[in-house]
Amino acid sequence: MCRWVTLLSSEPLSLSDVVLAPSNSLIVQSRDARFHPGYDEVNNAALNADGFGVGWYHRNVAKIPAVVRPVAADGTVSRGAPTPASPAVPAICALPSQNTKMGDHQTRKAAIFRDTFPAWNNMNLRELCMATSSDCIMAHVRAASTGTGISLNNCHPFKTGRLMFCHNGRIFGYQQIKRRFLAELSDEAFLHIKGTTDSEGVFGLILTILARDEHAAECGSPLMQTTPFGAKRLCNAIKKALAKIAQILDEANLEQRDYCTCNFALTDGETIVVTRYCDQSPEVPPPSLYFAFGCTLQEEFTGEATMMPILKKPDTMEIEDEKKDAMSTDSNDVDDEAQSDSSDESDFETMRVLLNRRESKPGKIFTDVNAAEATFVVSSDPLTRTHCWHKVPKNSIMWCTRGKHPELRLLTKKTLVVDKPAS
Repeated sequence: MCRWVTLLSSEPLSLSDVVLAPSNSLIVQSRDARFHPGYDEVNNAALNADGFGVGWYHRNVAKIPAVVRPVAADGTVSRGAPTPASPAVPAICALPSQNTKMGDHQTRKAAIFRDTFPAWNNMNLRELCMATSSDCIMAHVRAASTGTGISLNNCHPFKTGRLMFCHNGRIFGYQQIKRRFLAELSDEAFLHIKGTTDSEGVFGLILTILARDEHAAECGSPLMQTTPFGAKRLCNAIKKALAKIAQILDEANLEQRDYCTCNFALTDGETIVVTRYCDQSPEVPPPSLYFAFGCTLQEEFTGEATMMPILKKPDTMEIEDEKKDAMSTDSNDVDDEAQSDSSDESDFETMRVLLNRRESKPGKIFTDVNAAEATFVVSSDPLTRTHCWHKVPKNSIMWCTRGKHPELRLLTKKTLVVDKPAS
């Protein structure tokens, strides 16, 4: 298992304020990830030292240098060495430069920095975080699954075009079903895979689903798309991926079927979609996951010592309550007004969870938060001990688009109704 954090904000934040500064930052979680109030140790690895990665979005799209060749009097282009452009000599640019407007979210790019060292032992990570800012950040520390090696290509997050993805969990029996699994991918997605992890395979599956959905004809390849994908499209792709994983495992008919855990995070820089999911929940809980939403999170990350109240580590009673909840829906996490979302057309029934009563800070609730100025954070463990961090319910999907309030849905596999033959 692993630990990750993803953030979407209205204004760029220093990566150091998110990855380094909080008292329970991802650096701390890489060596001691035991602060997860309300959860026990099941599927929550305490040590995550098998590499790390941090990804962020930027608008600094490098310009391609123009290759300028002199034009002869008859209009032909010289085949000789390129020469500098001169006002007196007309020229043809074989590779035109890109013009990117600052603030144009249609042309945003993702960048990643990854390494196989433990996150707490890499000075380059600290230097990069201190010098970089972004309004969409994804960071991950890895505890390698059995059967996967420790290599740069296996470190999260993974990216292609303007999409980034990371995973905490495992696909059961992936080494046994890997050939079958990868056969589901498009050629384009398959060729994009560089590592050996189940997580990158899942990312390839999501890319394949996006390439075949109803938007693909208009938007083109998801590996090349430069415009935002939108919350609905990303959510549908993740839900279809979860269903396809279950189908592949069912068809593989493994002798001993164990559980899959799928805490996913997917973003295009404008929308973040996350899941907390286990295919054998409630008997087996997925890894822990929390979210926070508010306008003062940066101040909390960097000045926690001056803030109250303080969250405490879970005591025995909290752990026992979590075990009781394992046989039912997370009753403490679901509002009474939760209602069915009939618009869902995937393999899942979805139940809408209203978040209007959730606290952002003491004395303020989500509906009072100005979404245009707010920050949305999802983390495997709370980054601080002062904020109202909320547990993400078992088997749920959550998303937030910049400038809007977050939304949450519970996921339940649809039950197939088979007509009985007439007697």
